[in-house]
Amino acid sequence: MARPPVDQLVAARRPAPAAASASALLHGSATLEVALLAAGLVERRHPQLATALAGDPRHRRQQVADTAALLRAAVADPCRALALAARERALGGDLHVRPGGDPDVLALRHALRVHLVLSTAAAAGTAPDRRGAERYVREQQAAGVLLGAEPDDLAGGLAELGADVARVRAAVEAAGLAPALDAVPAAGEQGGGPASWQRAERLARALVPAWARTGPAPVSAEELVRELRALAGVPAPG
Repeated sequence: MARPPVDQLVAARRPAPAAASASALLHGSATLEVALLAAGLVERRHPQLATALAGDPRHRRQQVADTAALLRAAVADPCRALALAARERALGGDLHVRPGGDPDVLALRHALRVHLVLSTAAAAGTAPDRRGAERYVREQQAAGVLLGAEPDDLAGGLAELGADVARVRAAVEAAGLAPALDAVPAAGEQGGGPASWQRAERLARALVPAWARTGPAPVSAEELVRELRALAGVPAPG
């Protein structure tokens, strides 16, 4: 019996290439910081999230920068991600041991962030297809655990993610909207700062869902798409 050529044997034994990380693709530009800023604005509308996370002494921009660093490290450098997660719990507080803390809210915070990362990518023209979006939700479960959420509480797919975001929306709508949150920085925050952060915050306010905003978006839909595409390095639509 004739043997197949060596190159055919090597090809047959070679493992299929792994699918590209959806997280690496979605976290590769400054649109991640914009999405996290938008999530932070919605968190301030949610009674339980706002209360549970009020003890974090960091400026909102520093919170976002630290979280973005952790999310990127979770893809490329798990050891660094563990160290950053430990620092995050030390600075932001561990709801598992804080008196009156409710760890369940961490799963809602996680869902809100994942949802807004996907929404921001859609506006920037970098959104994955449905299969890639499902993969992203699954990949981000590890990041959610690093940030303190219980594995069983985290969304494992788009359907569960949508249900968690609906829970956030229901709580925000039940609490009512305070117009001041749209215009006035939270306690400890200062206006101005580097132009890049001002730009990111303006775009983030435009990405806040209508159910969590009292007035019109600060930029038009066309300008939002144009600026997010520029941040993501995507050519403007012809």
